[in-house]
Amino acid sequence: MATRVVKSIKSAINELSVSFRSLRWRLTLSYSVVTIAALLVVEIIVVTFLLTYFVNNIDLSPENLISNFRAEWTPMVEQFFSEEPPNIEGLREYLDTVQGSEIGTKPLLIFGNIELQLKASDFLSFYYLLEDRTLVDAIPRDLVSEEELGQKMPYDYLPGLENPLQAAMDGVEDENLLYENVEPGNRVTGAIPVFRFEPIQIDELDQGEPETIMDVERNLVGIIVFTTKRFPWEFLPMSEVIAYMGRSLLIFTLFAGILGSVFGLITASGLTRRLSYVSQAAHDWSSGDFSVFVRDKSNDELGQLTHDLNRMAEQLENLLDRRQELSVLEERNRLARDLHDSVKQQAFAASAQLGAAKLYIESQPEKSYAHLIEAECLIGKVRQELTDLIQELRPVEMKGKGLIRALREYSDEWRRRNEIDLNLHVQRERSLPLEVEKSLFRIIQEALSNVAWHSQARKVDLIIRFMPDNLWVTIQDDGKGFNSELIQSDGFGLKSMKERAELIGGELVIESKSGRGTKIIVKYPYQLDGEVL
Repeated sequence: MATRVVKSIKSAINELSVSFRSLRWRLTLSYSVVTIAALLVVEIIVVTFLLTYFVNNIDLSPENLISNFRAEWTPMVEQFFSEEPPNIEGLREYLDTVQGSEIGTKPLLIFGNIELQLKASDFLSFYYLLEDRTLVDAIPRDLVSEEELGQKMPYDYLPGLENPLQAAMDGVEDENLLYENVEPGNRVTGAIPVFRFEPIQIDELDQGEPETIMDVERNLVGIIVFTTKRFPWEFLPMSEVIAYMGRSLLIFTLFAGILGSVFGLITASGLTRRLSYVSQAAHDWSSGDFSVFVRDKSNDELGQLTHDLNRMAEQLENLLDRRQELSVLEERNRLARDLHDSVKQQAFAASAQLGAAKLYIESQPEKSYAHLIEAECLIGKVRQELTDLIQELRPVEMKGKGLIRALREYSDEWRRRNEIDLNLHVQRERSLPLEVEKSLFRIIQEALSNVAWHSQARKVDLIIRFMPDNLWVTIQDDGKGFNSELIQSDGFGLKSMKERAELIGGELVIESKSGRGTKIIVKYPYQLDGEVL
Protein backbone atom coordinates (compact mmCIF):
# COMPACT_ATOMS: atom_id res chain seq x y z
CA MET A 1 0.00 0.00 0.00
CA ALA A 2 2.80 2.42 0.94
CA THR A 3 4.65 1.58 -2.29
CA ARG A 4 1.55 2.36 -4.34
CA VAL A 5 1.12 5.71 -2.59
CA VAL A 6 4.77 6.61 -3.21
CA LYS A 7 4.42 5.69 -6.89
CA SER A 8 1.27 7.82 -7.16
CA ILE A 9 3.05 10.78 -5.57
CA LYS A 10 6.05 10.37 -7.89
CA SER A 11 3.75 10.14 -10.90
CA ALA A 12 1.92 13.31 -9.86
CA ILE A 13 5.21 15.12 -9.33
CA ASN A 14 6.47 14.01 -12.75
CA GLU A 15 3.28 15.16 -14.45
CA LEU A 16 3.49 18.49 -12.64
CA SER A 17 7.15 18.96 -13.61
CA VAL A 18 6.34 18.16 -17.24
CA SER A 19 3.54 20.74 -17.17
CA PHE A 20 5.80 23.42 -15.71
CA ARG A 21 8.42 22.68 -18.39
CA SER A 22 5.90 23.55 -21.08
CA LEU A 23 6.17 26.80 -23.04
CA ARG A 24 3.03 28.17 -21.40
CA TRP A 25 4.39 27.96 -17.86
CA ARG A 26 7.85 29.11 -18.90
CA LEU A 27 6.36 32.26 -20.38
CA THR A 28 4.20 32.74 -17.29
CA LEU A 29 7.21 32.39 -15.01
CA SER A 30 9.26 34.78 -17.14
CA TYR A 31 6.50 37.43 -16.98
CA SER A 32 6.30 37.04 -13.19
CA VAL A 33 10.06 37.21 -12.67
CA VAL A 34 10.45 40.23 -14.95
CA THR A 35 7.55 42.04 -13.25
CA ILE A 36 8.87 41.35 -9.74
CA ALA A 37 12.44 42.27 -10.68
CA ALA A 38 11.33 45.51 -12.35
CA LEU A 39 9.20 46.47 -9.34
CA LEU A 40 12.02 45.68 -6.91
CA VAL A 41 14.41 47.86 -8.89
CA VAL A 42 11.88 50.71 -8.94
CA GLU A 43 11.21 50.37 -5.20
CA ILE A 44 14.90 50.36 -4.34
CA ILE A 45 15.50 53.42 -6.52
CA VAL A 46 12.56 55.28 -4.92
CA VAL A 47 13.59 54.40 -1.36
CA THR A 48 17.20 55.35 -2.03
CA PHE A 49 16.05 58.64 -3.54
CA LEU A 50 13.81 59.40 -0.57
CA LEU A 51 16.47 58.61 2.00
CA THR A 52 19.03 60.67 0.12
CA TYR A 53 16.61 63.56 -0.17
CA PHE A 54 15.68 63.51 3.50
CA VAL A 55 19.28 63.24 4.65
CA ASN A 56 20.31 66.15 2.44
CA ASN A 57 17.35 68.31 3.48
CA ILE A 58 17.12 67.79 7.23
CA ASP A 59 18.52 70.68 9.24
CA LEU A 60 20.82 69.08 11.80
CA SER A 61 23.07 72.05 12.34
CA PRO A 62 24.16 72.48 15.99
CA GLU A 63 22.49 75.90 16.18
CA ASN A 64 19.17 74.40 15.07
CA LEU A 65 19.51 71.50 17.51
CA ILE A 66 20.19 73.81 20.47
CA SER A 67 17.36 76.12 19.46
CA ASN A 68 14.87 73.18 19.25
CA PHE A 69 15.99 71.74 22.56
CA ARG A 70 15.60 75.09 24.36
CA ALA A 71 12.11 75.57 22.96
CA GLU A 72 10.70 72.05 23.43
CA TRP A 73 13.00 69.98 25.61
CA THR A 74 14.30 72.08 28.49
CA PRO A 75 10.99 73.43 29.89
CA MET A 76 9.95 70.08 31.41
CA VAL A 77 13.47 69.42 32.63
CA GLU A 78 13.47 72.88 34.25
CA GLN A 79 10.36 71.95 36.26
CA PHE A 80 11.99 68.88 37.77
CA PHE A 81 15.31 70.61 38.43
CA SER A 82 13.60 73.69 39.99
CA GLU A 83 11.98 71.74 42.79
CA GLU A 84 13.60 71.71 46.23
CA PRO A 85 15.22 69.26 46.27
CA PRO A 86 15.38 68.45 42.52
CA ASN A 87 12.83 65.79 41.55
CA ILE A 88 15.21 63.22 40.02
CA GLU A 89 12.69 60.35 40.07
CA GLY A 90 10.09 62.47 38.33
CA LEU A 91 12.65 63.39 35.68
CA ARG A 92 13.46 59.75 35.07
CA GLU A 93 9.81 58.78 34.77
CA TYR A 94 9.28 61.63 32.35
CA LEU A 95 12.26 60.57 30.26
CA ASP A 96 10.92 56.99 30.16
CA THR A 97 7.67 58.09 28.52
CA VAL A 98 8.53 61.24 26.62
CA GLN A 99 8.98 60.95 22.86
CA GLY A 100 11.26 63.92 22.74
CA SER A 101 11.70 66.65 20.22
CA GLU A 102 11.10 65.98 16.55
CA ILE A 103 13.01 67.51 13.69
CA GLY A 104 11.40 67.49 10.28
CA THR A 105 12.76 67.61 6.74
CA LYS A 106 11.63 69.83 3.93
CA PRO A 107 8.44 68.44 2.35
CA LEU A 108 8.81 66.44 -0.90
CA LEU A 109 6.13 67.95 -3.10
CA ILE A 110 6.09 65.27 -5.81
CA PHE A 111 4.95 62.74 -3.23
CA GLY A 112 2.14 64.80 -1.72
CA ASN A 113 4.19 66.95 0.66
CA ILE A 114 5.69 63.90 2.33
CA GLU A 115 7.95 64.80 5.25
CA LEU A 116 10.29 62.74 7.42
CA GLN A 117 10.15 63.32 11.19
CA LEU A 118 13.13 62.22 13.29
CA LYS A 119 13.11 61.79 17.07
CA ALA A 120 15.97 63.47 18.88
CA SER A 121 16.71 60.22 20.68
CA ASP A 122 17.24 58.52 17.32
CA PHE A 123 20.44 60.37 16.60
CA LEU A 124 21.51 61.96 19.91
CA SER A 125 22.82 60.80 23.28
CA PHE A 126 21.84 62.90 26.37
CA TYR A 127 23.36 63.41 29.81
CA TYR A 128 21.36 65.31 32.49
CA LEU A 129 23.40 67.25 35.07
CA LEU A 130 22.53 69.42 38.05
CA GLU A 131 24.02 72.90 38.25
CA ASP A 132 27.09 71.46 40.04
CA ARG A 133 27.72 68.90 37.17
CA THR A 134 26.23 65.99 39.14
CA LEU A 135 25.12 63.31 36.66
CA VAL A 136 21.57 62.20 37.45
CA ASP A 137 20.42 60.41 34.27
CA ALA A 138 21.36 59.54 30.67
CA ILE A 139 19.45 58.59 27.51
CA PRO A 140 19.87 55.91 26.38
CA ARG A 141 20.23 54.36 29.81
CA ASP A 142 23.13 52.06 28.90
CA LEU A 143 25.40 55.05 28.28
CA VAL A 144 26.50 55.19 31.91
CA SER A 145 26.80 52.71 34.75
CA GLU A 146 25.00 52.93 38.08
CA GLU A 147 28.27 53.89 39.76
CA GLU A 148 28.59 57.00 37.59
CA LEU A 149 25.15 58.32 38.53
CA GLY A 150 25.43 60.85 41.36
CA GLN A 151 29.05 61.65 40.44
CA LYS A 152 30.23 64.93 39.02
CA MET A 153 30.93 64.81 35.30
CA PRO A 154 34.49 65.86 34.42
CA TYR A 155 34.94 68.57 31.84
CA ASP A 156 36.79 66.14 29.59
CA TYR A 157 34.21 63.33 29.99
CA LEU A 158 33.44 63.55 26.26
CA PRO A 159 35.68 64.70 23.40
CA GLY A 160 35.09 68.41 22.81
CA LEU A 161 32.92 68.85 25.95
CA GLU A 162 35.20 71.10 28.03
CA ASN A 163 34.47 74.48 26.43
CA PRO A 164 30.70 74.01 25.89
CA LEU A 165 30.26 72.68 29.46
CA GLN A 166 32.20 75.60 30.93
CA ALA A 167 30.12 78.05 28.86
CA ALA A 168 26.88 76.42 30.08
CA MET A 169 28.10 76.58 33.69
CA ASP A 170 28.76 80.27 33.17
CA GLY A 171 25.23 80.80 31.87
CA VAL A 172 26.26 81.64 28.31
CA GLU A 173 23.33 81.67 25.89
CA ASP A 174 25.26 82.24 22.67
CA GLU A 175 24.56 79.07 20.67
CA ASN A 176 27.91 79.27 18.87
CA LEU A 177 29.72 78.85 22.21
CA LEU A 178 27.65 75.91 23.43
CA TYR A 179 28.96 73.21 21.02
CA GLU A 180 32.15 71.88 19.48
CA ASN A 181 32.69 69.92 16.27
CA VAL A 182 34.65 66.79 16.99
CA GLU A 183 36.83 64.94 14.48
CA PRO A 184 36.96 62.29 13.20
CA GLY A 185 33.41 61.36 12.32
CA ASN A 186 31.98 64.85 11.98
CA ARG A 187 30.33 64.65 15.40
CA VAL A 188 28.98 67.42 17.59
CA THR A 189 29.23 67.72 21.38
CA GLY A 190 27.30 70.43 23.21
CA ALA A 191 25.90 71.61 26.53
CA ILE A 192 22.59 73.45 27.05
CA PRO A 193 22.04 75.40 30.28
CA VAL A 194 18.69 74.98 32.03
CA PHE A 195 17.50 78.11 33.88
CA ARG A 196 14.81 78.81 36.40
CA PHE A 197 13.28 82.22 35.84
CA GLU A 198 11.85 84.11 38.89
CA PRO A 199 10.22 87.54 38.82
CA ILE A 200 11.81 90.23 41.04
CA GLN A 201 10.95 93.83 42.00
CA ILE A 202 13.36 96.67 41.41
CA ASP A 203 12.71 100.06 43.10
CA GLU A 204 13.90 103.07 41.13
CA LEU A 205 13.39 106.86 41.56
CA ASP A 206 11.62 108.58 38.73
CA GLN A 207 11.63 112.41 39.04
CA GLY A 208 12.09 112.18 42.78
CA GLU A 209 9.32 109.64 43.31
CA PRO A 210 9.96 105.91 43.93
CA GLU A 211 8.77 103.48 41.17
CA THR A 212 8.60 99.65 41.28
CA ILE A 213 9.75 97.77 38.11
CA MET A 214 9.19 94.02 37.66
CA ASP A 215 12.14 92.02 36.23
CA VAL A 216 13.09 88.35 35.81
CA GLU A 217 15.96 86.71 37.62
CA ARG A 218 17.70 83.80 35.87
CA ASN A 219 19.16 80.99 37.98
CA LEU A 220 21.05 77.98 36.60
CA VAL A 221 19.41 74.74 37.81
CA GLY A 222 20.87 72.13 35.44
CA ILE A 223 22.70 71.31 32.23
CA ILE A 224 21.81 68.99 29.35
CA VAL A 225 24.87 67.56 27.62
CA PHE A 226 24.35 66.02 24.18
CA THR A 227 26.49 64.34 21.54
CA THR A 228 25.50 63.29 18.04
CA LYS A 229 26.10 60.02 16.21
CA ARG A 230 27.94 60.00 12.92
CA PHE A 231 26.40 61.75 9.95
CA PRO A 232 24.50 61.28 7.76
CA TRP A 233 23.27 57.67 8.07
CA GLU A 234 23.96 56.55 11.60
CA PHE A 235 21.36 58.85 13.11
CA LEU A 236 18.57 57.32 11.01
CA PRO A 237 16.35 54.70 12.69
CA MET A 238 17.60 52.00 10.32
CA SER A 239 15.73 49.14 12.02
CA GLU A 240 12.43 50.94 11.48
CA VAL A 241 13.40 51.97 7.96
CA ILE A 242 14.37 48.40 7.07
CA ALA A 243 11.18 47.00 8.61
CA TYR A 244 9.09 49.51 6.70
CA MET A 245 10.92 48.76 3.45
CA GLY A 246 10.59 45.04 4.03
CA ARG A 247 6.83 45.25 4.56
CA SER A 248 6.29 47.46 1.53
CA LEU A 249 8.52 45.33 -0.65
CA LEU A 250 6.75 42.18 0.45
CA ILE A 251 3.31 43.61 -0.24
CA PHE A 252 4.23 45.15 -3.58
CA THR A 253 6.24 42.11 -4.63
CA LEU A 254 3.38 39.77 -3.80
CA PHE A 255 0.97 41.97 -5.70
CA ALA A 256 3.37 42.24 -8.64
CA GLY A 257 3.94 38.46 -8.65
CA ILE A 258 0.22 37.73 -8.73
CA LEU A 259 -0.41 40.38 -11.38
CA GLY A 260 2.54 39.21 -13.50
CA SER A 261 1.48 35.57 -13.18
CA VAL A 262 -2.11 36.30 -14.22
CA PHE A 263 -0.98 38.49 -17.12
CA GLY A 264 1.65 35.93 -18.16
CA LEU A 265 -0.82 33.06 -17.92
CA ILE A 266 -3.35 34.87 -20.11
CA THR A 267 -0.73 35.96 -22.65
CA ALA A 268 1.03 32.59 -22.70
CA SER A 269 -2.28 30.74 -23.05
CA GLY A 270 -3.13 32.68 -26.19
CA LEU A 271 0.35 32.23 -27.62
CA THR A 272 0.58 28.51 -26.87
CA ARG A 273 -2.91 27.97 -28.25
CA ARG A 274 -1.91 29.61 -31.52
CA LEU A 275 1.29 27.56 -31.63
CA SER A 276 -0.67 24.37 -30.99
CA TYR A 277 -2.77 25.13 -34.08
CA VAL A 278 0.41 25.46 -36.13
CA SER A 279 1.81 22.24 -34.64
CA GLN A 280 -1.37 20.29 -35.39
CA ALA A 281 -1.46 21.60 -38.94
CA ALA A 282 2.21 20.68 -39.45
CA HIS A 283 1.46 17.16 -38.17
CA ASP A 284 -1.40 16.80 -40.67
CA TRP A 285 0.80 18.13 -43.48
CA SER A 286 3.52 15.62 -42.63
CA SER A 287 0.88 12.89 -42.98
CA GLY A 288 0.02 14.13 -46.47
CA ASP A 289 -3.17 15.98 -45.59
CA PHE A 290 -2.71 19.45 -47.07
CA SER A 291 -6.38 20.38 -46.77
CA VAL A 292 -5.77 21.66 -43.23
CA PHE A 293 -5.24 25.41 -42.84
CA VAL A 294 -4.17 27.37 -39.77
CA ARG A 295 -6.81 29.94 -38.83
CA ASP A 296 -5.00 32.96 -37.45
CA LYS A 297 -6.17 36.48 -38.34
CA SER A 298 -3.53 38.30 -36.29
CA ASN A 299 -1.12 40.64 -38.05
CA ASP A 300 1.87 39.96 -35.81
CA GLU A 301 4.92 37.82 -36.61
CA LEU A 302 3.15 34.57 -35.73
CA GLY A 303 0.18 35.52 -37.88
CA GLN A 304 2.54 36.22 -40.80
CA LEU A 305 4.21 32.86 -40.20
CA THR A 306 0.90 30.99 -40.32
CA HIS A 307 -0.01 32.84 -43.52
CA ASP A 308 3.28 31.77 -45.12
CA LEU A 309 2.84 28.18 -43.91
CA ASN A 310 -0.68 28.02 -45.35
CA ARG A 311 0.60 29.29 -48.68
CA MET A 312 3.46 26.77 -48.58
CA ALA A 313 1.04 23.93 -47.85
CA GLU A 314 -1.12 25.00 -50.79
CA GLN A 315 1.89 25.11 -53.10
CA LEU A 316 3.07 21.70 -51.88
CA GLU A 317 -0.35 20.22 -52.51
CA ASN A 318 -0.37 21.64 -56.06
CA LEU A 319 3.19 20.39 -56.61
CA LEU A 320 2.33 16.88 -55.44
CA ASP A 321 -0.77 16.81 -57.60
CA ARG A 322 1.30 17.94 -60.58
CA ARG A 323 4.00 15.39 -59.84
CA GLN A 324 1.42 12.66 -59.54
CA GLU A 325 -0.02 13.64 -62.89
CA LEU A 326 3.44 13.59 -64.45
CA SER A 327 4.17 10.23 -62.85
CA VAL A 328 0.99 8.78 -64.27
CA LEU A 329 1.81 10.22 -67.69
CA GLU A 330 5.38 8.90 -67.57
CA GLU A 331 4.15 5.48 -66.46
CA ARG A 332 1.71 5.40 -69.36
CA ASN A 333 4.48 6.35 -71.79
CA ARG A 334 6.72 3.65 -70.36
CA LEU A 335 3.99 1.03 -70.65
CA ALA A 336 3.26 2.17 -74.21
CA ARG A 337 6.92 1.87 -75.14
CA ASP A 338 7.30 -1.51 -73.42
CA LEU A 339 4.18 -2.82 -75.11
CA HIS A 340 5.44 -1.49 -78.43
CA ASP A 341 8.96 -2.87 -78.05
CA SER A 342 8.01 -6.26 -76.68
CA VAL A 343 4.39 -7.36 -76.76
CA LYS A 344 3.52 -5.68 -80.06
CA GLN A 345 6.61 -7.03 -81.80
CA GLN A 346 6.01 -10.52 -80.45
CA ALA A 347 2.34 -10.36 -81.47
CA PHE A 348 3.34 -9.15 -84.94
CA ALA A 349 5.83 -12.02 -85.26
CA ALA A 350 3.18 -14.50 -84.07
CA SER A 351 0.75 -13.09 -86.62
CA ALA A 352 3.35 -13.56 -89.36
CA GLN A 353 3.90 -17.18 -88.30
CA LEU A 354 0.14 -17.83 -88.34
CA GLY A 355 -0.07 -16.31 -91.83
CA ALA A 356 2.72 -18.56 -93.06
CA ALA A 357 1.04 -21.61 -91.48
CA LYS A 358 -2.21 -20.71 -93.23
CA LEU A 359 -0.34 -20.43 -96.54
CA TYR A 360 1.29 -23.87 -96.27
CA ILE A 361 -1.52 -25.75 -94.48
CA GLU A 362 -2.71 -27.56 -97.64
CA SER A 363 0.43 -27.87 -99.71
CA GLN A 364 3.02 -28.47 -96.99
CA PRO A 365 1.31 -29.52 -93.73
CA GLU A 366 4.65 -30.25 -91.98
CA LYS A 367 5.97 -26.75 -92.71
CA SER A 368 2.64 -25.22 -91.68
CA TYR A 369 2.83 -27.15 -88.37
CA ALA A 370 6.32 -25.78 -87.71
CA HIS A 371 5.00 -22.23 -88.19
CA LEU A 372 2.15 -22.95 -85.77
CA ILE A 373 4.60 -24.21 -83.15
CA GLU A 374 6.66 -21.01 -83.56
CA ALA A 375 3.50 -18.88 -83.30
CA GLU A 376 2.51 -20.70 -80.12
CA CYS A 377 5.94 -20.02 -78.63
CA LEU A 378 5.69 -16.33 -79.51
CA ILE A 379 2.20 -16.09 -77.98
CA GLY A 380 3.57 -17.68 -74.80
CA LYS A 381 6.21 -14.98 -74.64
CA VAL A 382 3.54 -12.33 -75.14
CA ARG A 383 1.57 -13.82 -72.26
CA GLN A 384 4.67 -13.89 -70.04
CA GLU A 385 5.55 -10.28 -70.80
CA LEU A 386 1.96 -9.16 -70.15
CA THR A 387 2.08 -11.02 -66.83
CA ASP A 388 5.25 -9.17 -65.91
CA LEU A 389 3.70 -5.82 -66.81
CA ILE A 390 0.58 -6.58 -64.78
CA GLN A 391 2.74 -7.61 -61.83
CA GLU A 392 4.48 -4.26 -61.93
CA LEU A 393 1.18 -2.41 -61.99
CA ARG A 394 -0.12 -4.13 -58.88
CA PRO A 395 0.00 -1.92 -55.75
CA VAL A 396 2.84 -2.53 -53.32
CA GLU A 397 1.42 -3.88 -50.06
CA MET A 398 4.25 -3.07 -47.64
CA LYS A 399 2.36 -2.22 -44.48
CA GLY A 400 2.70 -4.94 -41.91
CA LYS A 401 5.37 -6.81 -43.89
CA GLY A 402 8.42 -4.64 -44.09
CA LEU A 403 10.82 -4.27 -47.00
CA ILE A 404 12.81 -7.48 -46.52
CA ARG A 405 9.80 -9.76 -46.18
CA ALA A 406 8.12 -8.25 -49.24
CA LEU A 407 11.34 -8.67 -51.23
CA ARG A 408 11.66 -12.31 -50.23
CA GLU A 409 8.14 -13.04 -51.44
CA TYR A 410 8.64 -11.08 -54.65
CA SER A 411 12.06 -12.66 -55.40
CA ASP A 412 10.63 -16.18 -55.02
CA GLU A 413 7.83 -15.38 -57.46
CA TRP A 414 10.20 -13.56 -59.85
CA ARG A 415 12.61 -16.53 -59.82
CA ARG A 416 9.84 -18.97 -60.75
CA ARG A 417 8.47 -16.73 -63.46
CA ASN A 418 11.71 -15.90 -65.25
CA GLU A 419 13.78 -19.04 -64.57
CA ILE A 420 16.77 -16.92 -63.57
CA ASP A 421 18.82 -17.66 -60.47
CA LEU A 422 18.15 -14.82 -58.01
CA ASN A 423 20.13 -14.73 -54.73
CA LEU A 424 18.93 -12.36 -51.99
CA HIS A 425 21.49 -11.40 -49.30
CA VAL A 426 20.50 -9.26 -46.30
CA GLN A 427 23.01 -7.94 -43.75
CA ARG A 428 21.11 -6.85 -40.62
CA GLU A 429 17.78 -5.08 -40.87
CA ARG A 430 16.55 -1.64 -39.87
CA SER A 431 13.04 -0.20 -39.79
CA LEU A 432 12.40 2.49 -42.42
CA PRO A 433 9.49 4.81 -43.18
CA LEU A 434 6.76 3.16 -45.23
CA GLU A 435 7.11 5.56 -48.18
CA VAL A 436 10.87 4.92 -48.32
CA GLU A 437 10.32 1.14 -48.32
CA LYS A 438 7.78 1.48 -51.14
CA SER A 439 10.18 3.55 -53.24
CA LEU A 440 13.05 1.10 -52.67
CA PHE A 441 10.77 -1.83 -53.56
CA ARG A 442 9.75 -0.13 -56.83
CA ILE A 443 13.40 0.56 -57.70
CA ILE A 444 14.34 -3.08 -57.11
CA GLN A 445 11.26 -4.25 -59.03
CA GLU A 446 12.15 -2.06 -62.02
CA ALA A 447 15.77 -3.24 -61.95
CA LEU A 448 14.74 -6.92 -61.91
CA SER A 449 12.26 -6.30 -64.71
CA ASN A 450 15.07 -4.83 -66.84
CA VAL A 451 17.17 -7.89 -66.05
CA ALA A 452 14.37 -10.23 -67.15
CA TRP A 453 13.59 -8.36 -70.35
CA HIS A 454 16.92 -7.12 -71.64
CA SER A 455 19.98 -8.59 -69.92
CA GLN A 456 19.82 -12.29 -70.97
CA ALA A 457 21.37 -12.99 -67.56
CA ARG A 458 21.52 -16.37 -65.90
CA LYS A 459 22.25 -15.14 -62.39
CA VAL A 460 21.34 -12.08 -60.32
CA ASP A 461 22.64 -11.06 -56.88
CA LEU A 462 20.43 -8.76 -54.78
CA ILE A 463 22.44 -7.52 -51.76
CA ILE A 464 20.92 -5.30 -49.05
CA ARG A 465 23.29 -3.96 -46.39
CA PHE A 466 22.08 -1.87 -43.43
CA MET A 467 25.08 0.24 -42.39
CA PRO A 468 25.26 2.43 -39.22
CA ASP A 469 23.97 5.51 -41.04
CA ASN A 470 22.86 4.43 -44.51
CA LEU A 471 21.42 1.61 -46.57
CA TRP A 472 23.14 0.06 -49.59
CA VAL A 473 21.14 -1.90 -52.19
CA THR A 474 23.10 -3.63 -54.96
CA ILE A 475 21.52 -5.44 -57.96
CA GLN A 476 24.18 -7.16 -60.09
CA ASP A 477 23.63 -9.53 -63.04
CA ASP A 478 25.91 -11.45 -65.39
CA GLY A 479 24.02 -10.43 -68.53
CA LYS A 480 25.15 -8.79 -71.72
CA GLY A 481 25.25 -5.28 -70.24
CA PHE A 482 24.72 -2.08 -72.18
CA ASN A 483 26.20 1.31 -72.90
CA SER A 484 25.46 3.54 -69.90
CA GLU A 485 25.09 6.56 -72.21
CA LEU A 486 21.70 5.16 -73.22
CA ILE A 487 20.38 6.48 -69.89
CA GLN A 488 20.36 9.92 -71.42
CA SER A 489 18.33 8.80 -74.43
CA ASP A 490 16.07 5.74 -74.36
CA GLY A 491 16.63 4.51 -70.81
CA PHE A 492 13.27 5.64 -69.41
CA GLY A 493 13.11 2.88 -66.82
CA LEU A 494 16.60 3.68 -65.53
CA LYS A 495 15.80 7.39 -65.30
CA SER A 496 12.59 6.55 -63.42
CA MET A 497 14.61 4.54 -60.90
CA LYS A 498 17.01 7.44 -60.43
CA GLU A 499 14.15 9.87 -59.85
CA ARG A 500 12.59 7.58 -57.24
CA ALA A 501 15.90 7.44 -55.38
CA GLU A 502 16.26 11.22 -55.41
CA LEU A 503 12.71 11.71 -54.10
CA ILE A 504 13.56 9.85 -50.87
CA GLY A 505 16.90 11.65 -50.51
CA GLY A 506 18.95 8.77 -51.87
CA GLU A 507 21.35 8.26 -54.75
CA LEU A 508 21.38 5.74 -57.61
CA VAL A 509 24.51 4.72 -59.51
CA ILE A 510 24.53 2.50 -62.63
CA GLU A 511 27.65 0.66 -63.76
CA SER A 512 27.45 -1.33 -66.99
CA LYS A 513 29.57 -2.31 -69.99
CA SER A 514 28.66 -4.38 -73.00
CA GLY A 515 29.30 -8.07 -72.34
CA ARG A 516 30.16 -7.54 -68.63
CA GLY A 517 26.77 -7.34 -66.98
CA THR A 518 25.14 -4.49 -65.04
CA LYS A 519 25.45 -3.29 -61.46
CA ILE A 520 22.90 -0.89 -59.92
CA ILE A 521 23.69 0.64 -56.51
CA VAL A 522 21.17 2.54 -54.38
CA LYS A 523 22.44 4.46 -51.36
CA TYR A 524 19.88 5.81 -48.86
CA PRO A 525 20.96 7.78 -45.72
CA TYR A 526 18.29 7.07 -43.14
CA GLN A 527 17.44 8.96 -39.91
CA LEU A 528 19.22 8.16 -36.66
CA ASP A 529 16.00 7.28 -34.86
CA GLY A 530 15.62 4.04 -36.84
CA GLU A 531 16.28 0.86 -34.89
CA VAL A 532 18.76 -1.79 -35.97
CA LEU A 533 17.40 -5.26 -35.48
